[in-house]
Amino acid sequence: MSGHLIRKEILDQILSLRFMVLSIIGVLSIWLSLYDGYAYYQARLRDHRLAQAMTSDRLSQIKDAGWSELQYVGFEEHKPPTPMSIFIRGLDPTLGRSISNAGSNVSGPEVRHLRWSPAEAEPILGMFPPLDLGLVVQVVISLFVLLLSYDAVCGEKEGGTLRLTASFPVPRHRLLLGKLVGVLVPALAAFGLPLLLGIAVILALPEVKITDLEWMRLTLIFGAFGLYLSAFVCAGLLASCLTHRPATSFVLLLAFWVATVVVIPRLGLIAAEAFRPAPTLREQYQERSAVWASIRASIQTPTKDLSTWEKEHPQWQKSPEEREARQVHYLKVQEEWRARFRLAQDRIEEALRPRYQARLRLALALARFSPAFAFHNTTVRLAGAGIDRHQRFETAFTRDYYGRYSAWYYTLIHLNLFRESRPDKYGPYKWDISDIPRFTYREVWLGAELQETLIDVGLLALWGLVFFAGAYVKMLRYDLR
Repeated sequence: MSGHLIRKEILDQILSLRFMVLSIIGVLSIWLSLYDGYAYYQARLRDHRLAQAMTSDRLSQIKDAGWSELQYVGFEEHKPPTPMSIFIRGLDPTLGRSISNAGSNVSGPEVRHLRWSPAEAEPILGMFPPLDLGLVVQVVISLFVLLLSYDAVCGEKEGGTLRLTASFPVPRHRLLLGKLVGVLVPALAAFGLPLLLGIAVILALPEVKITDLEWMRLTLIFGAFGLYLSAFVCAGLLASCLTHRPATSFVLLLAFWVATVVVIPRLGLIAAEAFRPAPTLREQYQERSAVWASIRASIQTPTKDLSTWEKEHPQWQKSPEEREARQVHYLKVQEEWRARFRLAQDRIEEALRPRYQARLRLALALARFSPAFAFHNTTVRLAGAGIDRHQRFETAFTRDYYGRYSAWYYTLIHLNLFRESRPDKYGPYKWDISDIPRFTYREVWLGAELQETLIDVGLLALWGLVFFAGAYVKMLRYDLR
């Protein structure tokens, strides 16, 4: 009997004009988002290759110009685009793509960050709404699923067919399960099969190279798609069981959709701003500037210290040994000075970071009451299109690469300083940057990121169970006559 009931529900769905219209619009939206995502990835790929070529040209200029070009202008390293941006764009258009290594001295409150985002390069693009697969599923397909399920129970009651179905010896929980499968299977097939076909075409294109790690991420994104749409199907069944008229159920679900997709995520951020305020960018800069000013007042700069040393050794210009001693003293003081400034910068970051993290944690906790936000958060994290990959790149550059680069730079500069003061001992001055270290970013998947993803996936599953449980309870008391 259950098989006949499920077959009836599926046929009722796929043979309806509503299902056909929504399926066509959904398929076109999915394919258009994939095409737009591929065009965006191609543009990012071309831009990255051009930026890499410009960096190579820049290194050639530095090779001919000398140390001042390297010190004050430097060159840029670039964040590579990820093919996952074809499917989920997230924050990628607003995040920087290039980071500069200019300025080898830590001498002020500036913090090294990625810059030159696509939105910064072309502000006009902000006038056009984004279209990616994640947004289509989050906004468009979820609404279509509600339109397919809002009258699953109350619609049959209003049409009089629910009483006929209830005349057969079918338990109510089986009737509800048949409704669930009858909506979920056609919806997933109507939107899932074109999605798989579109992705297969995208992955067959020559410039799209998916690694094993990205395959794993893409599989989890598909799982999140299924959980998210299942939760909305269960929400549609719950609204249908709460009312006796399809119009009332539709209004309830429309209010639920607006609250889930638009209102609750923003309310979470507003509440976090009120209860866990964090300094603005201008206030943050003022705090850093004040700390740097106090540090400069308490630390004697290498130039002042060198002047003191020169007064104590008035004959240093006449003796090669004294000139070498002057350089040794200057380099020692300079290294101590840089170390104290780096320590001060770390302390400033440690003082400011907890305030931002507290606000972010509260905003995430409140926004996760929305299944739409939980879905958006997990897909953006899995696609590497959020702040996590951005911060990993910056951290890898500043903490790992920049230390190696600074060590190379100061070794070269110091050696040439000694060559200028004692060419008889260290050889003639020579500017050679052939062994300059370059930065290479490698994708990693951190355990903390996976843990956050599993939290959101678990919340999606929990929301689906809560909605289905509510529909089950109401179905047990529903008047089938």
